[in-house]
Amino acid sequence: MQLIDRYIIGRLLTNFIILFLLLFVFAASIDLILNLDRFVEAARTAVDEGGSAWAASLAFVRIIVDFQGPRVFQFYAFLHGLVAIGATGFTLAQMYRHRELVAILASGVSMHRIAMPFIALIFALSLVELLNQEYVLPRVAPLLLRDHGHIGRRTVQEFKVRFTRDAAGNLLQSPSFDPETGALRWPTFLQRDDRGRTVRRVTAASAAWDPHREGWRLTEGVVVRLQEENAARPDVLGAPQETTDFFRTDLSPEVLTVRHHATYAQMLSLKQIGRMLRTAGVMDEATLLRHKYSRFSTVLVNVLVLVVALPSFLLREPANLLLQSLRCAAIAITAMIGAAIFMMVQLPGIAPAVGVFLPVIVLLPIALGRVTYVRT
Repeated sequence: MQLIDRYIIGRLLTNFIILFLLLFVFAASIDLILNLDRFVEAARTAVDEGGSAWAASLAFVRIIVDFQGPRVFQFYAFLHGLVAIGATGFTLAQMYRHRELVAILASGVSMHRIAMPFIALIFALSLVELLNQEYVLPRVAPLLLRDHGHIGRRTVQEFKVRFTRDAAGNLLQSPSFDPETGALRWPTFLQRDDRGRTVRRVTAASAAWDPHREGWRLTEGVVVRLQEENAARPDVLGAPQETTDFFRTDLSPEVLTVRHHATYAQMLSLKQIGRMLRTAGVMDEATLLRHKYSRFSTVLVNVLVLVVALPSFLLREPANLLLQSLRCAAIAITAMIGAAIFMMVQLPGIAPAVGVFLPVIVLLPIALGRVTYVRT
């Protein structure tokens, strides 16, 4: 059986890679065609005036790879489950057409045993997605946040940080924040008391995040304290002034980026999400919890949807493979989209940690029923 398992897994993995690359290249080609002018303009900007056509062509290819390359990991995160089910259909259809299933059944192997390599591989591919989500996507997230107006750049454009509150009630404002370097330009920190009155203002020429001390290292930092006689007037700030080189806050570069780009939360690691949850008012806590727990429920959903779809190809008698493929596609796509909607929508009265596992609860009896009626 180990020989058969290796044969099935090898063919299934080959079909998965081929199908995944075809879909990604197709999607990237459509995007390139629709935004060809912007890619060409970025290539012209990258090449010195008077450069050769060969240099311009190389710059064009380099910019395409730079822009579309990181999206491979995002594409895998979104579609690895459906692609794996599609690869399963192709693999079983090939085995059915060449009568390999008949030969395996004639040797006394049941249909349920034939299904095990498919289930094991999709489970492994889902675990790879967990590693991708934890270690790869957070690193390439600044590149994935680029839109077509940022083609040729290494990160998203700098943006203004409006007054942002941290867990201690302090406020941060800056005219410019660079997500690539994680640096603030001319930031202002307002430290407030329990009544919301400003008691201390800290300004600096620039600030860089220090992850070890959990705060911002300040360049040319100046502190202005509220005078006691003006305590009733929080708008009046006066001497004495002093210098400082650090301001402690939980408003990290990740927090500022999440506030500005909502989609950035989907690419955070579990450790980063944990820090976000400890930062008051960063974003909806329920949304962060759904992003956190949905990664684990997705693994189970992928396996269960595959189990539901497998009987469409685990056949003993001759059948119309086109009709079976359409049935399989309808079942898999409907289940995957439905599960994704349930995992991303907040259900009234249901905790996010429970709501993301509702698709698993629904799919489990369906999968058991489909497996029970497989003729073997």
